Amino acid sequence: MILALNHPQPLSGNNMQNKTRHIFLYLLLVGLSVQAQSYFEYTVKVGDSRWKMAQDFGISLDSLSLLNPHLSKSSMELPVGVSIHLPVLSKFSNAFETPPKSAAYTPAQLSDQIPFLDSLVNPVAFNFVYALPFRLDKMNFQDSIMGQKIIAARRDMKLSLSFYSGALMAIDSLKKFGINISPRPVDSELDGTFLYRNLHKDSLAVPHAIFGPLSAAANTVVLRYAQQHKIPAVLPVVSSGNLPYDKAFYPVPNEKVLRDKLLSYAKKTYRGQKVLLIADRENAAAAAQIKALFPRAFQVALADNISIDIDFLSKQLDSVNPNWVFVETENLKLVSSVSSILNANITKKVKIKMFTTNRNKAFENDVIDNQHLSALQFCFSTFYKKTTDSLFTAAYEARFGDYPETLAVRGFDLTMDLALKMAYYKGWVAAQKMIGPVVYTDHKLYYSSSFSPSGLPADGLYNTASFIMQYEDMDVKLIE
Repeated sequence: MILALNHPQPLSGNNMQNKTRHIFLYLLLVGLSVQAQSYFEYTVKVGDSRWKMAQDFGISLDSLSLLNPHLSKSSMELPVGVSIHLPVLSKFSNAFETPPKSAAYTPAQLSDQIPFLDSLVNPVAFNFVYALPFRLDKMNFQDSIMGQKIIAARRDMKLSLSFYSGALMAIDSLKKFGINISPRPVDSELDGTFLYRNLHKDSLAVPHAIFGPLSAAANTVVLRYAQQHKIPAVLPVVSSGNLPYDKAFYPVPNEKVLRDKLLSYAKKTYRGQKVLLIADRENAAAAAQIKALFPRAFQVALADNISIDIDFLSKQLDSVNPNWVFVETENLKLVSSVSSILNANITKKVKIKMFTTNRNKAFENDVIDNQHLSALQFCFSTFYKKTTDSLFTAAYEARFGDYPETLAVRGFDLTMDLALKMAYYKGWVAAQKMIGPVVYTDHKLYYSSSFSPSGLPADGLYNTASFIMQYEDMDVKLIE
């Protein structure tokens, strides 16, 4: 079976070997599915045996012999260096299609959020394409040890497998609603030309929807393909596309959506705190919006656009009223220094809370001390909340043997959302018009065609929903 690619505890020894071996076998299956082969050639390595091959690929010893008539009928050994045929096996396919009962999971509150659950076509079947950078071009399927090392080193493979594993969880859960989805992985290889060829192969039937890619370079290819066949396209990691298409879903909210949400929350909770603003030149627009909301906000000057005067900042902090400090930057060095300085200035009298209207990678970097963020009650807006221990994480671990990372949950939530809408008896367009904000496992989705970065109506469906999250007691908590 497939294993996820993130784990809260370090793995070592046999556990790590088993983990990477299972991932290698899964990626091998994806490769065979993409290439539509009935079998592949494998070069026997030291330690391989007929029994081991039969066990790994779910076939009998007799079937293995029939597939490889050139092998000796009087010996069970597999000579090192000999090529053998191994099939795409039902053992692994069934692991995806009919998992243990504990692996299926459906969010409990859907009936309260989706008004048409009793109006779904039942049963119904869809074909979904997942165009992701599985990077089969980088794999060496002849050498499992090398293959495992490649997977461990390649972020694109990990992200693709993570998203796809979450989608498979949703597909299992959707069967409860009578919705049967046949997933088809298509390798994008992070290359638009390659993805175009794969999508337009004669062997690929027109799907009912397409998900992907995970890179901006191939967005247009996915959008044009969806536009050509008039099917929905879900772009999992971007907030907009460069091709207007009214059936394109953009689940990542635009920066303006997140900023407006955070400032709306700040306005509601403001009780006379002293507001300080730290923003670099690249975030002048955000700074202007904050100053418009808090005209008396004190903006701290930056030296060379990346550093602040420690003593000067300390003197600006109020010991009577609590301090609100807005930090607007994508510069890791600036985030690190500001959070450290502010944390050092917290006393019984000096209360400090840190905000940002754009929680980007600089705030998520491991260099940033989470203890500092917790002490500062760091507050931000986001469209996803990190699941810790829940029914979903338990089900995911039961099936895949590991803790789900963010893209795994996103694969689940986005697949669940679109499939439910498409199963509505009046169609997904009608469902989209009548549904309000929905919280799935981690993501909050509320698509609108009226909001558009281009200002043009109906050039896509953009997520306008988000949460307010805050660091407290070394945890990130939902506060609105």
